Amino acid sequence: MLRSFFNAITGMDVSRFALDVTSDNLANANTVGFKRSRPVFQDMISQVIVGLNTTTGTVKTTTFGAGAVVDSTQKVWTIGNFKQTDITTDLAIEGKALFILKDPVNNQQFYTRDGRFRINREGYMINPNGLYLQGFKVDPVTGEVAGTQLENIRVETQIPPKATGKIYFNQPTNLNADVNPLNPENFDPKNPSTYHYRYTITIYDSLGKPYQADVFFIKTDTNTWTIKLLSDIDPNEDGPELSGEWTVTFDENGKIIYDGTDIVSEPSPDGRKRYYYLNPGNPENRNLIIPDSTPEGGTFPDADEWRIYVGESDVNIEVNNPIPISYITQHSAEFVVTMDQDGYARGELVDVYILSEDGVVVGVYSNGETLPMYRVALAQFTDPEELVKKGANLYASVKPPTVLLPGGANKIRSGMVELSNVDIAKEFINLITAQRTYQANARTVTVANTILEDTINLVR
Repeated sequence: MLRSFFNAITGMDVSRFALDVTSDNLANANTVGFKRSRPVFQDMISQVIVGLNTTTGTVKTTTFGAGAVVDSTQKVWTIGNFKQTDITTDLAIEGKALFILKDPVNNQQFYTRDGRFRINREGYMINPNGLYLQGFKVDPVTGEVAGTQLENIRVETQIPPKATGKIYFNQPTNLNADVNPLNPENFDPKNPSTYHYRYTITIYDSLGKPYQADVFFIKTDTNTWTIKLLSDIDPNEDGPELSGEWTVTFDENGKIIYDGTDIVSEPSPDGRKRYYYLNPGNPENRNLIIPDSTPEGGTFPDADEWRIYVGESDVNIEVNNPIPISYITQHSAEFVVTMDQDGYARGELVDVYILSEDGVVVGVYSNGETLPMYRVALAQFTDPEELVKKGANLYASVKPPTVLLPGGANKIRSGMVELSNVDIAKEFINLITAQRTYQANARTVTVANTILEDTINLVR
């Protein structure tokens, strides 16, 4: 008889615990990134009596239960609804991964689904508690990941001038295959009849001063062109102080052929591609001549550091083979030239935005530059129950996660936050269930007490 008292008490305890969990879920119904929990209960056994029926050979057991006990709570990792905030630094994850944060005081690492971030006065991307969002540094020109270690994402609040050192032919760029060849020895930049096409691009010295550079295209044979780069840096001197000349050849499909001489190659920072660029030449006989300084005292990178990119490939191609992705083509069509370069004047930070899906953090500056700086890193846990709540929408883990880049199954959504996954209607049902279970166990105590009282009264 007394066992029923203790069993009922355990039922009341677990019902009270269920009420605690449900109330916590409801309290966080509006908490960004909150994941609801559910209680996990287990039954308890105090005694098992095993009996054997020798006639039939069957085994019979009599079990005396000892009630219920709380085993644990389990987080439910379903994705909550997304809400637009119109704040460009707010982020949500379409997937099961988490953001990675670092405490600047003790360097401890935390994880969160709460994507409310902002840029502080030092340019760091932080959460509401001042923890630094983690990411990988990217090449500001190509946008490809250049770093291998997690870093605090920091957007430069101002960028100093940068001298031009890289020039890119962009697609679409096409040289008209129908024009007649010219003699390159007759080239005169002031005489349009000595070249086929001219493109003007602005380059910058180390002080951020702009200069006009002209790129001339001269067809010299059926599939061969001469490309000349000229820039008059110093108006007090005759002729262009910055100059370069290269020969490029196209195949029958209009793609540039890699010759290993005028066109050379280098691996990308991550080693997954090879870039092909016009060879600046050897020191004794340079194709590219760079002035030591400008009249104002600015400088340019040395010639060996200059790159004028003309194509790329996912594999290392052999000499005399066409470059798979040619930035310049030769087709029977009008001239179209598009070029870009990596130099700029001084700029102040105007805005910050994060590209959806791949999570690239981009700074927008007053000089017109938009520079990709970092790519947000994400943490993936095989077993999310390894995560331990630390409050303030943060989790910690005793085991390191798999660190990955956004994309695929885990996409970044910018200008949005993930709402709590608490379903209020279901939680109300859980409330009623917990209440009725508590009442039923309390009634068990009352009934057991009545029966015990009747038993005692038998001897009166």
